[in-house]
Amino acid sequence: MSDWNQFKGDPHRSGVRRDTAGPDRVTEAWTADLAGPPGSPVLDQDTVFVGTQRGDCYALERETGRRRWTVETTGEVKTAPVVGRDGLYLAVGDGTVRALDPGTGEQRWETELAGTLESPLALSDGLLYAGHAAGLSALEAETGTPVWTHETETAVAGAPAVDRAADRERRGWGADPDETEIDLLSLDDAEMDEGVVDQDRVYVGTAAGTVIALEADTGETLWNAPTSGAVVDGPTVADGRVYVADEDGTLVAFHADTGQSWFTYEIEDAFTSSPTVLPAADATFVGAADGYLHVTDTTFGRRKLRGWLFSKKGVALDGPVRSSPVVADDVLCIGDATGSLYGVDVAGDAEDCDLDWFVDLERGIAGTPALATDALFVGTDDGRLHRLEWESDRSTP
Repeated sequence: MSDWNQFKGDPHRSGVRRDTAGPDRVTEAWTADLAGPPGSPVLDQDTVFVGTQRGDCYALERETGRRRWTVETTGEVKTAPVVGRDGLYLAVGDGTVRALDPGTGEQRWETELAGTLESPLALSDGLLYAGHAAGLSALEAETGTPVWTHETETAVAGAPAVDRAADRERRGWGADPDETEIDLLSLDDAEMDEGVVDQDRVYVGTAAGTVIALEADTGETLWNAPTSGAVVDGPTVADGRVYVADEDGTLVAFHADTGQSWFTYEIEDAFTSSPTVLPAADATFVGAADGYLHVTDTTFGRRKLRGWLFSKKGVALDGPVRSSPVVADDVLCIGDATGSLYGVDVAGDAEDCDLDWFVDLERGIAGTPALATDALFVGTDDGRLHRLEWESDRSTP
């Protein structure tokens, strides 16, 4: 099973793949015509799965782009599917979650939820998490049986992010922060529960500008905290923090245990992607409508790139950002509304972020790329899915 089985590759929404050499240059291997603009693709060992705004889900051979099967639904399937060991799971816009056989497309079960679905699913430890217009629901992945539902006042915005205690122990997450470095901007606004350090959690953002932390197995509220606007693409969990960007142009890093604000970073336009974080490089990347890939440090949320006289807000692109950033080893890939896809060098401390390569796909990028070890898959607004592959001069770590 590929590691890139859901939106941004994993339940944390890290958007990072380290088991490959970053591409120095890319070439187009194939293009597949679909029935409508695609969403974000996902991968298993030899298949790429992608949904479309017209309600179709496609299974294509990764190497050739040949169609294996297509399933039609009664609503949009514009968010990333999830592929697990036992099934392929779709969030359909009409408010249903469907489980399919990944090999044939045959339906295994269908569960109707309380509201329409416009957010990617999350899969972790046998549970599916579905954000919808009425809240967040957890389902058994094997049967589709609802486990719990947490109601929200407004629709869930973007993909849920799941953080298991076992993952934190392996990676050293959740340590007590240095209080002198915390911007306590939201301490008075965050509502917290005690004793959340050892719990499995799922984080979700809402259209009303709220981030909510829930106990992953029960849906019990652990904390909630405000943002300035509707959350974009959902939270990202990294290094003991929860990063969220919103449509009002505010990036916030919350302490994952408490909901306290670690830092905020504000721009004059809307953010249009979720953050991608490289803790070892002390770098956070997030796309915006102003046509920049914004780059901040992870300690204070300050601009990281330096100009001749002043710091730079980030890497200038040709148009508004249309995909969340993803990282293959030390190359960050991001697309914009003009159809440009970029490879940005984020090696070391990511202090330069020079442009490594550029590909013009002619139509606006649709969705976030999926990364394999030697290729990426990305859709465009003209209803096409592209495979771009590489042979790198870089060596894997």
